Amino acid sequence: MSAWLSCPYTAEYAFDADSVRAQWSRLHALDAEPLPEDDAVLAAWVLFHNGHFEQAEAAGLAAGMAGLAVANRATAAHATLVEPHEKARLELYLRIHARARQHAAERPRDASAWYWQGRALARHAQGIHVARALAQGIGRQVRQALEAALTLAPGHALAHAALGGFHAEVIDKVGPLVGAMAYEVHADVALRHLREAHRLAPDSAAVLLEYAGALLMLDGEARLDEAARLQEQAASLSARDAAERLWVELARTDI
Repeated sequence: MSAWLSCPYTAEYAFDADSVRAQWSRLHALDAEPLPEDDAVLAAWVLFHNGHFEQAEAAGLAAGMAGLAVANRATAAHATLVEPHEKARLELYLRIHARARQHAAERPRDASAWYWQGRALARHAQGIHVARALAQGIGRQVRQALEAALTLAPGHALAHAALGGFHAEVIDKVGPLVGAMAYEVHADVALRHLREAHRLAPDSAAVLLEYAGALLMLDGEARLDEAARLQEQAASLSARDAAERLWVELARTDI
């Protein structure tokens, strides 16, 4: 794969190890990731927060198993928010999934391993069409992985948002009755997880946009005003780092 396109906001952020360490709880309100003890892993997170996603992936991988969370988050940020080509995005999601499976096999108590399994498969399913993915059994894998992540880390806002969004998307594609009977997805479960994600991270553009999109998938025009308010809130945020800045800008372009 060719070199990644650069995040356009790298010049606006200048985190170093000390500032990332000092702001860790604020920067990681979304993923419940513990402050790393390994300086090499912390250095990879510095690269991530400054928007150097390709370098952050490489640094995370070089740090071994302890660096997989940052490597996967950097890869996902690039795939979701920067990479313009669908084929390349799908390859990146599969790369994340393969690493996360290995991670979970070696460290089954690490919530991020299960989260990235579920999130990467969910993104891949969107790319190949959700109905096709469900026929391949991917839906059950997504749900089980995200539920496992939340069992280990109930405060993982991104996992709540991803699981809520997954329930909503399946219902949108196959309907509530088939969704409930065949895939164990339910609108009330979707809303419960989305509300919990919002409670845990009320000032996250990623969570707000996931919530807004899920409301439209579940109830269409009936929730249009509420979805629009969530998107406007996301667009008005002051981003914590370069990755979040991409989410904020995405919210602004869609208004």
